[in-house]
Amino acid sequence: MDATRTFALLGGAVTVELYDVEEPLANLVFDEIVREGLRLQRIFNLYDPESELSALNRRRELRASPELRLVLAEALRFSRLTGGRYDVSKGREFLARKRGDEYTAGCTFENVEVDGDIVRLTHPDALVDMGSIAKGYIGDALLAFIAALGVESAFVDARGDLRVSGSRLEVVRIRHPRDPDAVTGSLLLENAAVATSGDYRQYVGSYDQSHIVGARDFASVSVVAPTLMEADAVASAVFVLGSREAQAFLEKLPHVKAFAVDTALRRHRYNGFGGLDEGEGLGT
Repeated sequence: MDATRTFALLGGAVTVELYDVEEPLANLVFDEIVREGLRLQRIFNLYDPESELSALNRRRELRASPELRLVLAEALRFSRLTGGRYDVSKGREFLARKRGDEYTAGCTFENVEVDGDIVRLTHPDALVDMGSIAKGYIGDALLAFIAALGVESAFVDARGDLRVSGSRLEVVRIRHPRDPDAVTGSLLLENAAVATSGDYRQYVGSYDQSHIVGARDFASVSVVAPTLMEADAVASAVFVLGSREAQAFLEKLPHVKAFAVDTALRRHRYNGFGGLDEGEGLGT
């Protein structure tokens, strides 16, 4: 028997499905899962003034938790791999776009320093926004937490960012970026993750004013990777690199597969995604 629970997390809903678990045990496990999700949210929530991330942005120097340091280290790795196009230090630009304004931050990812367990922001414009990677990390962390509770196989849907663990397969359909009732492809997900970034998810007035600051010519990017944190970050990175630079970036990550639709509705496949688009599974 499978059991499913949806709960509020990070400004939206997260769905967790436990495979082959009886309902009485599932109810106990779900209570623990929700508590763990809320604990992780209190680390990364940009909009919560009491979160650890907000404390870093406010104080400019912080003795950070292992979770925050781990995710920040991954974000900075992708910043280096993209030559700074992917940059979590530019939260002020993101917040301005959400308000319908424009703002150009003078900082770069190099103004976020990690020294042991101390994190410092060394430019007044630097404001860390981890929305492009923290949701993925939380999905991974919840699956690890579920496994530690003795549930071998489960599925997490963090508002379209998906990961399945164990031996089950999930069919994933990729939404068309301009027609919500159509799909551009589908795949079988086995013990892996898929995340999608799209200009249609949040925008102000028009698609070219989406919540993704620095977007080039992609309307949608879907990435399949072993972890949801990596899929989440790579999808955002490819989106801001655009079609001309995506290939070189993804060649550095041969274990990751990507599928993108540009604003002219042309399809782009990277690292062998074509087979997956026909329903071929990806394992770890």
